[in-house]
Amino acid sequence: MKIAKVHSKLFLAILFCLTLFPQQGFSGNIIDTTDYAYWRKLASSSKMFGAMKTSAITIANQGDGETRDVMGANALAYILDPANKGKYIKAIQNKFKTRIRTMKIGTGAATSSVPSHELFYAVLALDVIRYDLAPAVLSKYEGWLEEKIMALYIGKWDPHAWAMRMLYYKYMGDEANFQEAKKEFDIGLAEHYMPNDGVSPAGNGYCVQRWNSIERAAKNTTPDIMEYMGYNEYYTNPGIIGLKEFMYGYATAPFGRILLYGDSRDAEGQRPWDVEDGNIILSPHIVSAARYSPKAYKYAMWILREGVGVSGGILKGHLSNYLIMAGTAENHNPIGFNTEDAALAPSRLFENYAALKSREQSTDALYISMLNLTGNTEYHTHYEVNALAMAGYGEILLRNAGYDGPDNDVTIDGVTATFDFMHSDSESANTLMIAGERHSSKVGDGIVEGMVGQDIEYCRGASSHALAGTHLRDIVFVQPSNGVNGYYVVMDHVSTDQAGDNVNVAWHPNAATLNTLQNATAYVSEIKMEKGDTGPHVYSENEVTLTTFLGTPPASVEIKRTANQARSGYGYAADYMYVNYNTIDRQASILTVLFPGDNTHKTGKLKRITTGDYTGSEIIQQKIVDVALTSDGISTGKYDSEIFQGENILYRKDSGRFISYFVKGKSFKSGQDIQTGFKSDDPIAIYMNTATDGKGISGKIISSGTKVTFFASDISAVKLDGRSIPIVNSESNQVSVNVPEGTFEIQLL
Repeated sequence: MKIAKVHSKLFLAILFCLTLFPQQGFSGNIIDTTDYAYWRKLASSSKMFGAMKTSAITIANQGDGETRDVMGANALAYILDPANKGKYIKAIQNKFKTRIRTMKIGTGAATSSVPSHELFYAVLALDVIRYDLAPAVLSKYEGWLEEKIMALYIGKWDPHAWAMRMLYYKYMGDEANFQEAKKEFDIGLAEHYMPNDGVSPAGNGYCVQRWNSIERAAKNTTPDIMEYMGYNEYYTNPGIIGLKEFMYGYATAPFGRILLYGDSRDAEGQRPWDVEDGNIILSPHIVSAARYSPKAYKYAMWILREGVGVSGGILKGHLSNYLIMAGTAENHNPIGFNTEDAALAPSRLFENYAALKSREQSTDALYISMLNLTGNTEYHTHYEVNALAMAGYGEILLRNAGYDGPDNDVTIDGVTATFDFMHSDSESANTLMIAGERHSSKVGDGIVEGMVGQDIEYCRGASSHALAGTHLRDIVFVQPSNGVNGYYVVMDHVSTDQAGDNVNVAWHPNAATLNTLQNATAYVSEIKMEKGDTGPHVYSENEVTLTTFLGTPPASVEIKRTANQARSGYGYAADYMYVNYNTIDRQASILTVLFPGDNTHKTGKLKRITTGDYTGSEIIQQKIVDVALTSDGISTGKYDSEIFQGENILYRKDSGRFISYFVKGKSFKSGQDIQTGFKSDDPIAIYMNTATDGKGISGKIISSGTKVTFFASDISAVKLDGRSIPIVNSESNQVSVNVPEGTFEIQLL
């Protein structure tokens, strides 16, 4: 009996100790104490993790401050510096009393969505110290948390509210409600990216800020917390992986600032990073992109190095930051970051977005993009089907409207842009309309075709929902090559539902003044600060310009005014171009050249061409002459000695010597004695380059499955993706083959 009594007392003592001082693994429902030893070891063996420990202790010793700093730093210091955990517990408790208890939750972004990040840090901190608190005290703090979390608004900003409900239920061990909240969180999260490719329907600025801001941790960091807890469906989610690659590689210009689509406030105020004092990284996402994909990580390092100017930053000592970078002891997969791994993202075609970039690894690289969402729109989405944005030589060149906040009109120098105009009128974007009517839908048919990786790159966006007709917008990017500068050609192909409807194209250069070089033909915009230090914000000393050349003669050109970029102190009244075109038999094909230049890249000489049913431009740079033409593709055209049939034609000569051609159509023949070119039974898209150092003619082809006859000197074989295909017919200097459906590398031998 005596021994039994001793055992009973010992059992009670052990139970009491387990309650107050849990063994490893017997911890809060979110943060697992089995990871503590592993995390402490990292702090002593790794420079990066050691710096985060020092940061956490330093912040904790500073006393009261921002909720995220107090909660995040003291919770991490508690784990990594257990000898002094008493003072860290007191700091967390004090913040509960002075902030969590008194905070007011409203229904707006500033009063609901923003405060949710404070509750996020508070839940994690309380989970860490819960067993060090008396039950009555713990219950009181939990009550305050529950009251505030359940008051978070569920409406326009669903993910933050459901994230906090989900984490609170997990903290409380309420599995049933946790699972229900998780369903809603996942639905809300999925509204912020396209499931197939990750492109954000909210707009580039909104996307990169919300998914990187430390003030949106409830939304952007909860997936990491879920992964930490073993819900391994976020780091492998194709949509979120695509979102990370999109944000760092394509939502931003090569110098790190956003291209403006959707609810983007401005290129300076919304950035894909959250950094203070030059090199202290507040939010982990720009350095933790490797959790999602190697590409996202490399692109993020480019932004960090080239956009922020950080080569050896310090990640702030918050528990959530440490947790993301360290991971769990079980997986033992800590990650670091090194800006030497940086890479500028190459050209890429998403289903909902096209990105065509010049190949140099430089902040001066050229970049044009086209947005064409196929669904998944939300409040922040604008009416921007087939809209374009553009950057080059270190500046934003073409911009869409953005906005200045919900329901905010903007007036600058007597010029007003209403919220309705910015948010809901397609005229505020670089896009096309029919009969002056704004787009009726935010949804198009996506990027339906394209090719990248050659000296000429191409993409096509299709729209059959937003207009009273159909619109095919093609971009042909002539990469810097053959010793001359790069530029873009936009070909718009329109069919209207009503006879007599005209077509309207809006161009919004990122400049205050649109200068006329030749009326109804050529205009130039200087990207510069205007007198009186008004916008736009500029990032270089390159004296960058954008020449807009109307290769297809318009019926008229209107120069209109709007207000731009008001949020971060660089607001300015801006000219934009509204170009009107007549239709013939309800059809129009329109060619526009967009040629960027700066003090080291001269704009080419541009000359309008009209030949038969084809219109376009000669683009002359030194000895290089390009010819770009467009039509409905039905008739055969001729210019100089070349003969062709297609919607889009672009070919290059060097001192009269034929170099290359791009065609979206059915035929092309050069004027040489031995012709170079093709003819096909059905339209194809093809780029071919003759200057291949004696290795034959090569390029790319997009086929729906058709017979193609190729013309070239002594041609005897055709290879697709490196494999020879059967010859259907062969004659002198020509062969015919059946090209299957698909996009292929092609070589003529």
